[in-house]
Amino acid sequence: MQTKRTYQVQHWPNGEWSPQHNWRKVDAGSEKEAAEKVCGLPLTERGTLAQLRARVLTFGDLKQRSATSFYAASRR
Repeated sequence: MQTKRTYQVQHWPNGEWSPQHNWRKVDAGSEKEAAEKVCGLPLTERGTLAQLRARVLTFGDLKQRSATSFYAASRR
Protein backbone atom coordinates (compact mmCIF):
# COMPACT_ATOMS: atom_id res chain seq x y z
CA MET A 1 0.00 0.00 0.00
CA GLN A 2 1.41 3.35 -1.03
CA THR A 3 1.54 6.10 1.58
CA LYS A 4 -0.31 9.28 0.67
CA ARG A 5 1.37 12.62 1.32
CA THR A 6 0.06 16.14 1.08
CA TYR A 7 1.44 18.32 -1.70
CA GLN A 8 0.97 21.92 -2.83
CA VAL A 9 0.43 22.15 -6.57
CA GLN A 10 0.71 25.38 -8.56
CA HIS A 11 -1.37 25.00 -11.73
CA TRP A 12 -0.13 26.67 -14.94
CA PRO A 13 -3.05 26.25 -17.37
CA ASN A 14 -1.84 26.45 -20.97
CA GLY A 15 1.71 27.07 -19.76
CA GLU A 16 0.89 30.55 -18.46
CA TRP A 17 1.42 31.79 -14.91
CA SER A 18 -1.64 33.31 -13.29
CA PRO A 19 -1.39 36.13 -10.73
CA GLN A 20 -4.42 34.66 -8.93
CA HIS A 21 -3.94 32.32 -5.99
CA ASN A 22 -3.44 29.07 -7.88
CA TRP A 23 -1.78 26.77 -5.31
CA ARG A 24 -3.91 23.75 -4.41
CA LYS A 25 -3.50 21.29 -1.54
CA VAL A 26 -3.65 17.68 -2.81
CA ASP A 27 -3.25 14.25 -1.18
CA ALA A 28 -1.41 11.85 -3.49
CA GLY A 29 1.13 9.03 -3.59
CA SER A 30 3.73 11.07 -5.50
CA GLU A 31 4.45 14.57 -6.79
CA LYS A 32 3.58 13.45 -10.31
CA GLU A 33 0.24 12.00 -9.20
CA ALA A 34 -0.58 15.25 -7.38
CA ALA A 35 0.21 17.33 -10.48
CA GLU A 36 -1.85 15.05 -12.73
CA LYS A 37 -4.83 15.22 -10.34
CA VAL A 38 -4.84 19.03 -10.54
CA CYS A 39 -4.18 19.25 -14.29
CA GLY A 40 -6.32 16.33 -15.40
CA LEU A 41 -3.84 15.13 -18.04
CA PRO A 42 -0.69 12.99 -18.28
CA LEU A 43 2.49 14.91 -17.40
CA THR A 44 6.24 14.38 -17.66
CA GLU A 45 9.25 15.86 -15.83
CA ARG A 46 10.87 17.10 -19.07
CA GLY A 47 9.69 19.79 -21.43
CA THR A 48 9.85 23.41 -22.44
CA LEU A 49 8.56 26.44 -20.56
CA ALA A 50 5.60 26.59 -22.98
CA GLN A 51 4.67 23.05 -21.90
CA LEU A 52 4.85 23.81 -18.15
CA ARG A 53 1.59 22.82 -16.45
CA ALA A 54 2.38 22.42 -12.73
CA ARG A 55 4.95 23.00 -10.00
CA VAL A 56 4.78 20.77 -6.91
CA LEU A 57 6.06 21.18 -3.35
CA THR A 58 5.67 18.94 -0.32
CA PHE A 59 3.05 20.62 1.90
CA GLY A 60 4.71 23.04 4.30
CA ASP A 61 7.83 23.56 2.16
CA LEU A 62 7.93 27.28 1.49
CA LYS A 63 11.06 27.26 -0.70
CA GLN A 64 9.60 27.57 -4.18
CA ARG A 65 12.99 26.97 -5.77
CA SER A 66 12.73 23.35 -4.57
CA ALA A 67 9.49 22.80 -6.51
CA THR A 68 9.39 19.97 -9.04
CA SER A 69 8.12 21.07 -12.46
CA PHE A 70 5.84 18.94 -14.63
CA TYR A 71 5.14 19.48 -18.32
CA ALA A 72 2.44 18.48 -20.80
CA ALA A 73 3.37 15.15 -22.35
CA SER A 74 4.14 15.33 -26.06
CA ARG A 75 1.42 13.93 -28.27
CA ARG A 76 2.88 11.66 -30.89
